[in-house]
Amino acid sequence: MVLYSLLRSDLEAIDRAVDGEREVLARRDGVVLARAIPGDRRAVAKASDGAFGLDRDDRLSPQTPRTPFRGAVLDAETGRLLGVVSWHAVGYGGTFGCSAWNIGIELVPDARGRGVGTTAQRLLVEHLFATTGLDRVEAGTDVDNVAELRALEKAGFRRDGVVRGAQVRDGRRRDMVLLGILRTDLDGGA
Repeated sequence: MVLYSLLRSDLEAIDRAVDGEREVLARRDGVVLARAIPGDRRAVAKASDGAFGLDRDDRLSPQTPRTPFRGAVLDAETGRLLGVVSWHAVGYGGTFGCSAWNIGIELVPDARGRGVGTTAQRLLVEHLFATTGLDRVEAGTDVDNVAELRALEKAGFRRDGVVRGAQVRDGRRRDMVLLGILRTDLDGGA
């Protein structure tokens, strides 16, 4: 069964988006991180060149279904949609303290190579640490995605290791690099 709902706040968010206003989460260096509005992910996917896109698989996942939170990456000057970020909780034990945020980003092709990904992911990390109690944020990317690895490292992430065969792209199992950043990394080790 699939249920749909619409709250008054959803309508208000749609109205704000129509008027060109978005709820801004953070901004820096010409990049704005804002709440995503309906259609943002589709717009970015439509503009995508498919680099590092995973193979489609319509089988049901054995994972518990989860809906990630989404944010929009905007050009601070023009308000143009440059991409989307997402985040969801992952667990490494049965307690709150053993949970972390896992983040992802997708940028339109002409937004790449300008530091947008680095800035957007750092803004998201800072936002999550400022607004939630979790102390770890992680991200993974294809071992061959050198640009994203560089962006994450510039954003303060450290390599945790390689997850062998974690993703399927172009019909082949692909290794993924897992990176993480801790709250103490931002606090100077406090």
